[in-house]
Amino acid sequence: MNADLLQGFYLSDLLIEPTKGRVTGREGSERLASKAVEVLLCLAAQPGELVTREELLEKVWGEDAGSQEALSHAIGEIRHALHDHHDDPEYIQTLPKRGYRLLITPAPGDGDTGTIVLGVKNSVGAHELGLFENLKQRGVLETGLAYLIVGWLLIQIADIVFGQLLLPQWVGTFVTVLVIAGFPIAIALSWFLEFRDGRAVVHELSPADTRKRRFGRTYISVIAALGIAAVVVFIYDRSIGLPEEELPVADTTTSESFLPPVLENSIAVLPFFNIDGSDDTQIFANGLADDVITRLSHVPGLLVSSRGDSFTLQPNSSSQQVRDRLRVALYVEGSIQFNGEQIRVIVQLVDSESGFHVLSRTFDRPLGDYFKMRDEITELTVANVRVALPPETRVVPTDIPTKPDIDVYIAYRRGVEASRKPDVKDWIDEALKWFDVALEVDPDYAAAHAGKCDAYVEAYIWLHDEKYIDAAESSCGVALSLNPNLDVVYSSLGDLFEATGRFERAEDAYGDALRIDPNRVAALIGLGEVYRQLQRPDEAEVTIRRAIGLYPGDWSAHNALGTFLFRSGRFAEAAEQYETVVALDRTNVRGHTNLATALVLAEKLESAEPAFRRALELEPSSMTYSNFGLLLYNLGRFDESVEMHRKAVVIEDKDYMARSNLGDALWAAGSRTQSRVVFAEAENLAVGALEVNPNDAFTMMDLAWIKTALEKHDEADELIYQAMRLVPDDPYVHYIQGIMRNRRGDTAGSLHALEIAIDLGYSTRLLSIDPNLSNLHEEAGFKDLIKLSE
Repeated sequence: MNADLLQGFYLSDLLIEPTKGRVTGREGSERLASKAVEVLLCLAAQPGELVTREELLEKVWGEDAGSQEALSHAIGEIRHALHDHHDDPEYIQTLPKRGYRLLITPAPGDGDTGTIVLGVKNSVGAHELGLFENLKQRGVLETGLAYLIVGWLLIQIADIVFGQLLLPQWVGTFVTVLVIAGFPIAIALSWFLEFRDGRAVVHELSPADTRKRRFGRTYISVIAALGIAAVVVFIYDRSIGLPEEELPVADTTTSESFLPPVLENSIAVLPFFNIDGSDDTQIFANGLADDVITRLSHVPGLLVSSRGDSFTLQPNSSSQQVRDRLRVALYVEGSIQFNGEQIRVIVQLVDSESGFHVLSRTFDRPLGDYFKMRDEITELTVANVRVALPPETRVVPTDIPTKPDIDVYIAYRRGVEASRKPDVKDWIDEALKWFDVALEVDPDYAAAHAGKCDAYVEAYIWLHDEKYIDAAESSCGVALSLNPNLDVVYSSLGDLFEATGRFERAEDAYGDALRIDPNRVAALIGLGEVYRQLQRPDEAEVTIRRAIGLYPGDWSAHNALGTFLFRSGRFAEAAEQYETVVALDRTNVRGHTNLATALVLAEKLESAEPAFRRALELEPSSMTYSNFGLLLYNLGRFDESVEMHRKAVVIEDKDYMARSNLGDALWAAGSRTQSRVVFAEAENLAVGALEVNPNDAFTMMDLAWIKTALEKHDEADELIYQAMRLVPDDPYVHYIQGIMRNRRGDTAGSLHALEIAIDLGYSTRLLSIDPNLSNLHEEAGFKDLIKLSE
């Protein structure tokens, strides 16, 4: 016999004490004859298993000593003590003519035979119990769990239903606060409802009546708590007031009017829902979505949202969310599940306006048909999408890439997923590791070389580390030698050439990418920037607007146009484009930062500060801190400006511009010696950046100002004139020349340069408060310049 069971054990909330022949529950204690105890112990030793009548007779009564009647009588005694029922058993199941089975696994009593059940005659008082036993016996745990479930349901209903009913926001806040406030009240009620005069009161009831009583107590506690909490919260709201959301000013300007139109024959592919949640399934789900996007983009007349945009939404997003965010007429969604050796994929095409399914298909395939199924799904998806398009559209044949080994593909996809993390510093090493794992098995897998190419380019652009340049060109070259039709590689090369000032080569690379895929938005945006750098502004604007026309829901295209307009001195128009970015994606950090910066130069300073703070709430970044610091600098809040710029430098220690701005703020705050040290650090970083991209006019301008701060005036002049030759119509280059000349005491030369900057669109309000021009603010010529421009 199991010695642990002899020390006592629990069956549900019943305490079985074999050595005392006692069963104790909330209804009291029941005696159990010795033979009945032995039978129960035999059953408890094999919970869930059939124990035959013959085995019980032999173990309890001995060989040929017991009888069937004696066993049946013992079972009856056990049922009586446990308040069990033959027709609806909770503890012991009878298997006719065979034996019995204990339905509940015994829980050890840890030898604590002093354990009590409240309400038993001659039991100890509540003050003698431990805290957990008190909570359990009084029903506090049961009430707490019930309240949490009810409270969660109330909050979910409020969140989903109240918005549909157009109820004010304070109603949802009221429900949430009410649920929170009611929890301690429910616990207190449950605690005290169980006791009178310091002792438990449990009537001698039948098991069914007892369960009803316990449910009733829990029900009363939850309902009463919600009622009391409602009164308390109502009084609090009337006397003090519940919290209300304060929307940033920047968000209040974004409305439906800034959203682009929804075009016909526009489509998006949402992330596929991963049903089983495994990493391998997620890799397949993301790879499948990428394949569908690629194939759909080759259907003439069909506008396909980029992966970067569509993946900002969650799987199974509502049709209204898809329509508002991506501005597409149709979208594809689906789910993927691995089940043993089978894969199931469900693909649906949905009308974003009505939310109705245009088609729905299910695919079941063996796991071994991984790539075959992927190709079949993409082909059938494209074919089914054609049903919803005009008859003249047709699918353009595309080269089907060589199918790699499954392990190679998974390693490659892991590299791709790593490279899509937001911060390059967090993912670059991990992504390159997975691409190398794939190439160790298959050195000729072009997609992995393309992945490395793109990763190295991104790493250089964001980390400014020259070591990535040669590595990027090498990987891109290998990828193209293995597969010359990889448009993503040409786009990456274009980005690299543009970042390093090789604009003619960048133009060729983007052109190659667009010959393979005329609708590739990244290539169009890159080509537009190259045209701007080559002083072909009309072509630049037309190219970027073409990207917007093809993908009106792609925030990156609107952001690119905003940047072009900003660089052209058209700050108010730039702000409108950034408004569209924020309207499409309210969590877009870059959009909020660019919007705030454009508002500053568009002389809307009051709206700029909330926009900066909103961007920092979403994600602190070096660019946001630095640009916010510039606003504070122009407002004369120098100590705050220094703080912001220091945060920018901590995040991105190789950003020369962040250090230059910090130097300005320190200078204005009176820390001249420290300012010179920071400017010297900025000089080293800017010189390094100019060596990589010797044709970057903006780096030249910035370095010219840095050298002016360090009193290297001849070098500064050479740089600013070189920048003027590259971008003669940029207002910023003339503004920089103006503050350079003012720093050297050349007032007339400064006013002449500033006049040109104003004519090209530079903000007169910013000039009127610029700390670098504070000595000119009372000059008659400066006042006339500002006045004439108003």
